[in-house]
Amino acid sequence: MAVEGRINVRHEDVFTQPILVLSVDPVEDFDKKRAGNVDPQDLDKQTGMRLWSVSVLDPTAGQGRREIKVKIAADVSPVPPSGLMAPAEFDGLQVIPYLDSNRAKPRVAIAYRAAGFKAPARAARQAS
Repeated sequence: MAVEGRINVRHEDVFTQPILVLSVDPVEDFDKKRAGNVDPQDLDKQTGMRLWSVSVLDPTAGQGRREIKVKIAADVSPVPPSGLMAPAEFDGLQVIPYLDSNRAKPRVAIAYRAAGFKAPARAARQAS
């Protein structure tokens, strides 16, 4: 049977080098914002929790593709374990393939979801 929808992966399978957390921002629902809704933050369709976009820097990615966004569903803004501009790893990382038809030539793209953050395992091993 083929895998459909979200695919569970380990952090180290996607990010082979430490990543740096650049920012954590609310994901805005375009329709709510356009309608003038007081709270335009998008909600996760499965859990009903607020969606947050985590921008990370992946030093192994190609030029122009080093900043990657990973969405996290949480009631309050997730806090990276070591703060911004510090290494972190994702718990419960998932990749979501989809067809990006917003371009002149449609292509298969990947979105990322995670359950949360944790301190990098490599850093934890080095500290002990």
